Amino acid sequence: MSEVLLDHVALLEAGDAHLRERIGSWAVTHGLQLHTLDVGALPSEDDQPALVLLAPGLARPVALARQLRSRWKATQLLFLSEDANVDALHRELGPAPLLGPYWSIVTLDTRPLQQLDEALASVHRRMRLRTTLARANVTVDGTNASRRPLPAAELYLHHFIDAARDAIVGLDHAGAVLYWSAGAAELFGLPRAEVLGRPASGLPFWSAELAQALTRVQDCDQTLTLQHDDTGGGRTLEIVVAAVCAANGAVVGAALTVRDVSALVAERRASELQGHQLSEERAHLQRLFDQAPGFIAITEGPQHQLKIANRAFHQLVGARELLGRPAFKAFPQLESRALSELLQQVYVTGRPYIGRDIAVRVRPQAGGKAERRYVNFIFQPIFSEDEQVGGIFCQGHDVTAQVLAQQELRRSSERLQELVEERTRELELSRQALYQSQKLEAIGKLTGGVAHDFNNVLQVIAGNLQLLQPLVEEHRSAAKRVDAASSAVERGAKLARQLLAFARRQPLRPQPTNLGRLLRDLDELLRQAIGEHIEIETVVAGGLWTTMVDPNQLEQVVLNLAINARDAMPDGGKLTLELGNSMLDEHYAETQSDVTPGQYVLLAVSDTGVGMPADVIEQAFEPFFSTKPEGHGTGLGLSMAYGFAKQSGGHIRLYSEEGAGTTVKLYLPRTEQPEVQALQPTVGPVVGGSETILVVEDDLPVQATVIELLTGLGYSVLRANDAQSALSILQSGLSIDLLFTDVVMPGPLSSTELARQARLLLPDIAVLFTSGYTRNAVVHGGRLDPGVELLSKPYRQEDLARKVRQLLGAQHSEERAAPQQWVMVVEDQPQLLALTCEMVEELGYRASGYPTAEAAAQAMHEQRFDHLLLDVNLPGRSGPDFATDALRTQPWLRLVFVSGEGRIESNLPARSLPKPFSFDQLAEILQG
Repeated sequence: MSEVLLDHVALLEAGDAHLRERIGSWAVTHGLQLHTLDVGALPSEDDQPALVLLAPGLARPVALARQLRSRWKATQLLFLSEDANVDALHRELGPAPLLGPYWSIVTLDTRPLQQLDEALASVHRRMRLRTTLARANVTVDGTNASRRPLPAAELYLHHFIDAARDAIVGLDHAGAVLYWSAGAAELFGLPRAEVLGRPASGLPFWSAELAQALTRVQDCDQTLTLQHDDTGGGRTLEIVVAAVCAANGAVVGAALTVRDVSALVAERRASELQGHQLSEERAHLQRLFDQAPGFIAITEGPQHQLKIANRAFHQLVGARELLGRPAFKAFPQLESRALSELLQQVYVTGRPYIGRDIAVRVRPQAGGKAERRYVNFIFQPIFSEDEQVGGIFCQGHDVTAQVLAQQELRRSSERLQELVEERTRELELSRQALYQSQKLEAIGKLTGGVAHDFNNVLQVIAGNLQLLQPLVEEHRSAAKRVDAASSAVERGAKLARQLLAFARRQPLRPQPTNLGRLLRDLDELLRQAIGEHIEIETVVAGGLWTTMVDPNQLEQVVLNLAINARDAMPDGGKLTLELGNSMLDEHYAETQSDVTPGQYVLLAVSDTGVGMPADVIEQAFEPFFSTKPEGHGTGLGLSMAYGFAKQSGGHIRLYSEEGAGTTVKLYLPRTEQPEVQALQPTVGPVVGGSETILVVEDDLPVQATVIELLTGLGYSVLRANDAQSALSILQSGLSIDLLFTDVVMPGPLSSTELARQARLLLPDIAVLFTSGYTRNAVVHGGRLDPGVELLSKPYRQEDLARKVRQLLGAQHSEERAAPQQWVMVVEDQPQLLALTCEMVEELGYRASGYPTAEAAAQAMHEQRFDHLLLDVNLPGRSGPDFATDALRTQPWLRLVFVSGEGRIESNLPARSLPKPFSFDQLAEILQG
């Protein structure tokens, strides 16, 4: 066996000059000689270096290390490795690499030179140990009286052997245990005293293979490594067997180094098992890939070369040699767009593309006819670890059969739809005829022209009765009959109002109202209406919202509900009125056909009366339906409440049970506007006046009655039978203070257009409408149009006198106030338009600005103006053209052209105002 040269280091490298330079510098620092070994010509057994460094990048480094170990038994083998490759190198070496005990791995990225120092020091310690053992053996061999080592030898043995981490066991030539290290005692749980001197065959790790290894190393002085499965301890042991030689070279025993490699073996087995599982999983995925019902293909790179395609893809396109070809040759071609463009879009943007029912052309048979197929597919980008698109995953299905079936179904459906539509039109005509008939029979006739004519008749009767009343005051019997007839008129008028309320045709004047205040004001009236035998309780929740309702009509609804509750409690009971905030959510709205989700103010009117059965509840809101005896009520109270709730944009529900009372819940929409206090009705004596009133009424008896009523109040009255005749009177130049016109007028000119023309001709004229049925002329969405004054038929002379006096009094107040003239400013530049309007108002005028001629023309039909400041250059229409039309509509306009081009020549009566202009220039041209 050759000796180890402690000043020699060998490098087995793969051509890394930088690494060789670093190792050379380290060797020089330690006084070592560095030799470079050739992979192809490894040296003989002579001249063992202390260290052999195996550089990174060597092919089959473990095999090379085993060759070196077969030549050099005591050399320390160091595997040099980059940090990233350490795990792979560990796996390659495995738990038992058969390299003996003298090898390790040095990581170049972390403290490589320090690890080299430690390896060199380890070699030196081992050499000193071998020397000490050799001397001890000589001493043992030279002693005939005893086989025990000298005390000095035992000291060295204990020092070196007990310091070792592994279990070290020394055997003499006969196989008896000579040394038992602390590591051996710890590993096997046997103290040194129990083991020394015992035959090696009694050791826990003894095996026939170990016996053969001991024989071999004693015969040829070599080192062997073997593995032993410790069945008793459930461990795997790695045992290194080395011969111990005397100074003359004779083998005198053996040294065993035992290491527990159970964890490494378990890791290797787990790795092998995982690899086997991965292989099986990969094979399973491949089978699934080929058996997938849809086609699958994967392309790679910007050229979209086909890398993988399953069986369904090959069946679709027909070709067999597809892999490696570009996608535009391997994929079926789309009819709608270029395939290469679509693939490039997905590759560049990194966004998937989904195609549905896409027509493609394929050739299932080589050289055969091209066929049209329909496919559903997705092109999904494949991202690499650095989030770059490296390829495209295509997956889809052939849906030709489904698409063709859908197309045929669509054609059949269209043919069937034509037949159904034809039959539906016939049924619809029949249904509409039936619906119209029922509608006219049930409510339409009562709430349409009938209500109008009925109120006109009542108006004639009421007016004549009022005119007759002063004449019969001295005849008591006649006066009594006139009073009875007047009461009948009042009942008829109330009935007509209730019918209109149910049909949602009553003219409402909604305003922001606090219902808590309304109930408090109504408390006394309710107590008078229901009597003392019924207890009234009013509950108002804190923070009550404001609602948009007509307070007068709501009072009537509450009074009707209270009277119904009174009639349901003939023996007395309790009436409860509750107010609170309520939220009707979407879930509730879905259960009702006429409810909008949102915030509402809830008014609940509850009684402790007899209640209603289910069949009565279903009909409770129908007009004229009543469970009261004949002559006790009209059956319109709940109908009126129902119509009021719907016309106010609210909701009403009825809850009742026989013997448990009834609750009516009225939901009225919340408004964010602040509360407006309702005006108190005018009281005091009826007064007339001397102003001139134009009465427009097509019903001549009603007309005659109204004229006589107004004449009796002292007014001068002009009459017209239709709107066109009334317009002629207005255009005659007569001074008229008030226009009193029916809403429903015959002829082409409507009452609302008559009122508009009247205000244009006479800006200070007051307008009062009257009607027994408003239709949609002055009422929209159940509400009176803004600025509209209405006196509903039938009315009393007192009502007419107060309403006329109210309007004429407001007119006179406006006349006494300082008049302000209106200026229309038409300018397409927003900033200049705003500035001009501000300057006009600073001069004491009222300004309205419009950016286009179209908007200004619309306003010209709705409002009177005194001045027109008009930019010459307007988008879409010239200023002079618009000025011509404006003067036809309002001939009194004072026209001013505004331009940055100097004076404007025009045939129109106009003045010019050049841009830019000052306050003085603007004031002069408006006052001039």
